[in-house]
Amino acid sequence: MKKLLLVILFVCSLIGCTSNYSTVNKSLNTSTSRYTVVIDAGHGGKDAGTIGVDSTPEKIINLSEALILYDYLMVCGIDAMLIRTGDYEYYPDNNRSRSDLYNRLDFVNSVSNSMLISIHQNHFDNENEWGCQVWYSPNDKESKVIADNILKSVKLNLQPDNKRENKESDNSYYILYNAKVPSVMVECGFMSNPKENELLKNKEYQKDFAFSILTGICGEV
Repeated sequence: MKKLLLVILFVCSLIGCTSNYSTVNKSLNTSTSRYTVVIDAGHGGKDAGTIGVDSTPEKIINLSEALILYDYLMVCGIDAMLIRTGDYEYYPDNNRSRSDLYNRLDFVNSVSNSMLISIHQNHFDNENEWGCQVWYSPNDKESKVIADNILKSVKLNLQPDNKRENKESDNSYYILYNAKVPSVMVECGFMSNPKENELLKNKEYQKDFAFSILTGICGEV
């Protein structure tokens, strides 16, 4: 995996992964333009997200994964933006008159020709539950294409025994449900599963997972 990652990043840095996005991901039909990938590290600040079995807050893992993915995308010549780069909720100009979620949605919808990759971790009462799953927006048919490519890549590279299927979001997933651009939420794994929780915190695993998201975005699976 590491050697493959280095080769792909080197090639991408030379030729640009998306000088014409349709040559990388024909399924997205973007023959005349390229996407800017908006990365949303879920939660932050007072909003810790879910809590792992060892009391690790989700927000920390989300941010670490998002920062790695951002670096990979930029090296490959794919325009990318981060909604948050530190441990905070998203309030532009410290204006707290609107909710964090509303502000994140405004950010996503304000970026021209963008796609949203929201990074989250899962939790369930049954600690045996594990594996990545991707939720996608009902508002753009390309959302499902992106979600399926990402999950396929994760299964191929990291989770060959993962039997989960992606799901279309409902209104309980506020940003996905209201986004005007192709949007997915990657639930990387279950912090309620002791074994997977350890993996999700591991920096090398995070790099491999970010690589899987990258190749899913590029449609190379």
